[in-house]
Amino acid sequence: MAVVTVAAGLLGTGAQAAPLPSDGPVAATSVEAQGEGITAEELEAAAANPRAMEPPPGGWSVPSDRAYHLLSSCQPYAGQIAQGAAAWAGLNQTTNSDTPVECRNTYISDCGGGGRIVGCNWGRGQRIALFMGGVSDQRLLAAHEFGHDWYGHSSYQCAGWTSPSHVMAPSLCGLRAGIDGPVRID
Repeated sequence: MAVVTVAAGLLGTGAQAAPLPSDGPVAATSVEAQGEGITAEELEAAAANPRAMEPPPGGWSVPSDRAYHLLSSCQPYAGQIAQGAAAWAGLNQTTNSDTPVECRNTYISDCGGGGRIVGCNWGRGQRIALFMGGVSDQRLLAAHEFGHDWYGHSSYQCAGWTSPSHVMAPSLCGLRAGIDGPVRID
């Protein structure tokens, strides 16, 4: 199970690690683990090139094709979720098969691990729940949770859009990462 939780909360168990394209194997991380952050120079360079702040056209390669469908609760967020899903090649939206994605209006309490959880992927894509109101970058939250269909957490400290490993970082950082502060993913 993969969860996204606010830093002040307790963290649940992480997703099992799987290799990311060209980055080798990754390991699940804990709160105490030091990750690899993006440098100020890398962030400035990415900000100067808006295309660096999004996946490549067609998305990053994945080990297998997958599909998802949105439950009615996600209709207000369909565009943001589709943009997050587009980070992964071979992840397609359908009308009634594969991974159901639901959106909630509050923190997710049935994911395990306690704390204020804003996203959960059960069983590597059996179902996904998102609290889109819990983060400022809803596309990145969706991309991260879909990424847990294949991958565990990377060694990056803060999630972003420069690579699959960056998307799969264990934290969303920045001034408006989460409504209540930085968002941790574990």
